[in-house]
Amino acid sequence: MVVYTAYNAPEAHIVAGRLESEGIPALVHQMPGAGAIGVTIGRLGEVTVLVRAEDYGKALVILEPDDPDALPDSTDDIRYLEYEDEDDDE
Repeated sequence: MVVYTAYNAPEAHIVAGRLESEGIPALVHQMPGAGAIGVTIGRLGEVTVLVRAEDYGKALVILEPDDPDALPDSTDDIRYLEYEDEDDDE
């Protein structure tokens, strides 16, 4: 069963490694040929992490973020601190 969908292989392998470190066998799958032609959008760009049906619920719990509000989904929510330049005092 698909437990995670990424749009690059390294991210999918990190997720699979996280599951495997918890004892859940995971498989990373990408549409055959998509990587060879450099497709990174749509269904051809998807890289999925698959687990056995009996491990699906446990995998979802493991992959659930500890604090869903820790990082915003977009940069619109990021507040940047502005520092005054020391030379501006002159």
